[in-house]
Amino acid sequence: MKLADRSGIEKTTKIIDVQETALSRRVRHHTDQYPGQSGVYPLVSGKDALDARLALIAAAEKTLDLQYYIWHRDQTGKLLSSCLLDAADRGVRVRLLLDDVGSPIGDERLLLLSQHVNIDIRLFNPLLSRVRRLWSMVWNYGRANRRMHNKSLTADNTVTLVGGRNIGNEYFEAGGQVDFADLDIMAIGPVVDQASDGFDEYWNSDISCPIELISHKKFTVKELASANRNYREHFRKYTHSSWIDDFLKIDDAPSITSDHGESQINPDGHSDADIATKWYWSQASIMYDHPDKVLGRGFGKFKSLSSQLAELSNSVSQELLLVSPYFIPGRAGLEYFSLLRSRGVNITILTNSLAATDVGAVHSGYAKYRKRLLKMGVAIYEARSEQDVLSQKPRLRKRIRRWAFRRKNRADHTMPITRSARASLHAKAFFIDQQRTFVGSMNLDPRSLLINTEIGVLVDNPEMTREAVDDIMMSLPGNSYQLALDKGNKLVWILHRDDGDVRFYSEPQATVFQRVAVWLMARFPIESQL
Repeated sequence: MKLADRSGIEKTTKIIDVQETALSRRVRHHTDQYPGQSGVYPLVSGKDALDARLALIAAAEKTLDLQYYIWHRDQTGKLLSSCLLDAADRGVRVRLLLDDVGSPIGDERLLLLSQHVNIDIRLFNPLLSRVRRLWSMVWNYGRANRRMHNKSLTADNTVTLVGGRNIGNEYFEAGGQVDFADLDIMAIGPVVDQASDGFDEYWNSDISCPIELISHKKFTVKELASANRNYREHFRKYTHSSWIDDFLKIDDAPSITSDHGESQINPDGHSDADIATKWYWSQASIMYDHPDKVLGRGFGKFKSLSSQLAELSNSVSQELLLVSPYFIPGRAGLEYFSLLRSRGVNITILTNSLAATDVGAVHSGYAKYRKRLLKMGVAIYEARSEQDVLSQKPRLRKRIRRWAFRRKNRADHTMPITRSARASLHAKAFFIDQQRTFVGSMNLDPRSLLINTEIGVLVDNPEMTREAVDDIMMSLPGNSYQLALDKGNKLVWILHRDDGDVRFYSEPQATVFQRVAVWLMARFPIESQL
């Protein structure tokens, strides 16, 4: 099948007749009090982020639209897949759009799910060879290199989730070699319709293809029955809990506050806290790249997400805080930061240290810009790995946060220090003049800016932005290294501790192999692909 051959593919769009669903009635209780505004709620804890997804899928009555770059076949991936199957059994229309290269869930598993009459699965920018996938990527590199990096989930065109989390254990503190510190925004109100419009644009684009048209495996009745039993058993094992009722309590108190402690998911899947705390009401908008970005066409017809954010950033007057796990400013970025500094704007950047990053190649691209940024007065902090945190005194562990929002009426969230070898920053958020917040999937690197498609939500709420900035700035000394230049123009990593500063003169906690690998990668002209 040729990529452009879409004859016979049905065009579907959002379902707007959702006013009588339970979820819509509960949300309307609040949106009616704030006409024209959207309510947003930051999901910082991985447990809460998983709770929200499970609850929304369970609450949906009409439609579920999901768009993801990565969907692992681990415990979390299986759980959410089984929940989608349960929703489809209830009559919910499920549309699942996955990036073909990013989601290693496998054609067979997707085909099994798509056999359900209420589940449609499409792959974005699919590889034409399903057997020789690596060869197909090499042969069609110019196209296959461009991916859909978007992450969103929308239930009944009433509640949407947009942010940096893919689907996998590491994004929800569910164990693994790495736990990602990440961030999503859950939203209600007019902004949800924008998210649905964006999903429809991707779903019906020329580059999104139904899984059945590119993978032709057939299943016997016995195989289908076995797969359905496995999914349903997984669903029963992990969903007999109260988190659905807890989440839907959001209409019990107009202030949307909770006196519960930090939400916890026990090994049997139970939740012991109400996910709902405080909603922030303001103007909000969904911003995303057009899907044709991956085809390298149509740039005269639409604005890329990077150009939209550039226009927004040009209005910065006092302060800019950038959180990006992968950060490569490039020459244009240096010029932009220099311009802002000449106007007296304070700039703070938080990214991963070499020990914390999961992509060493990106670190090699970033490292060569550190000195120039420091010389122009940009403050740089590098997140420490959890392995490093474990070496600190116990009293410091209690101060560890997720580099994000402080939760109202909640105990401080601490990283699960016994679950994985290390932690890595994965949140992507920008804070402008303590007035506006952008949270999404876009990193500050050439790949996000120029190659892949991205999505995010812009929130114009000073209260939420100030609280986020304050929390991040307070957490930096305990969670990161501050970079500086010594008198000899050499880089210094400063760890601020209660008992005095500790200085490092090479990448802290990184192995010799990591340092050598980054040094070698920096010698190759690959920055445009990072």
